[in-house]
Amino acid sequence: MKRYFYIQMMPQGSMAVYPYGGIKMALVAMKVLLQHAQDNKYAVGYFESWNLESILSVIDAAERTNSPVIIGFGGTFLCNDQREVEENIYHYGSLGKSIAEQARVPVAFLLNEADCIPFLIKALKAGFNAIMYTKEGSSIEHLIEINKYLVRTAHFCDADVEAEIGELPTAEITTNTITEGRLTDPEEAEYFVEQTGVDALAVAVGNVHLLEMNKCNLDFELIKTLKKRIKIPLVLHGGTGVSEEELKEAIQLGMCKVNVGTALKRVFLNTIKDYLRENNVDTIDPHEVIGKGGKLDLLVRTRNMMADEVVRFIKIFGSENKAKLI
Repeated sequence: MKRYFYIQMMPQGSMAVYPYGGIKMALVAMKVLLQHAQDNKYAVGYFESWNLESILSVIDAAERTNSPVIIGFGGTFLCNDQREVEENIYHYGSLGKSIAEQARVPVAFLLNEADCIPFLIKALKAGFNAIMYTKEGSSIEHLIEINKYLVRTAHFCDADVEAEIGELPTAEITTNTITEGRLTDPEEAEYFVEQTGVDALAVAVGNVHLLEMNKCNLDFELIKTLKKRIKIPLVLHGGTGVSEEELKEAIQLGMCKVNVGTALKRVFLNTIKDYLRENNVDTIDPHEVIGKGGKLDLLVRTRNMMADEVVRFIKIFGSENKAKLI
């Protein structure tokens, strides 16, 4: 039986030799992950995080399933001007990059959907190796101009750029309504990709942001048309609101990155609710509840439950056991 080993250069010219599975994979370019997915008809999941436990849960799931994965944070949330405390992108960049570099599977690190150009540039300096600009209502001319600049800058930093053509509707849970969106126009999308040189394109094909209980209906004919006209990897945002059957069909038709965020936050919240219903925290050592990492630790429980949810999506996406092939 053949055994494969990896050699990693260490400081002062020494070398470390690992059998497969022991090596740290470090950061991998998002376009490398997506190209492999495109060539082999599966999708890589981008699972959006907001704190330490949420981002570690994604890595836990990816390592458990030997799956490539994309970690990251939401730019519209981090640069939200109504935040109580202004966030420092370097904190998030250092956190995500360090976690990616220690992972045993290929990991890309994305700042997703930011509408502030300086924030995106800082993200590249902070350690993100993929960025995405989005701004509702933008003209195609504006999007081309901005993304040309971002592509030049990101590629200089050995990073990738995702962009979006079309606008996703957004589900408003407080009013039980869905805002109007705009499906991706294939001709406009093809022209945009040619003009900008972006590395991946998110499209609106019936998918909906923040949709939970109800499931949307994807336009498979539009996906087929887009796939014929656009050669770079296609991205499906709003993965929480798509049924398992439609996700699998969309992936077979060419979607090779799927974004999931809302589902993880819902698991996080439900786990906390269940924990507080089951345990009287007033009678438990607070260190057991938060910080000691044992069976009673609330943060351990949320991390484990989110990891289970990520594993579920990874299996739907078909990326399980693909890490060893990249």
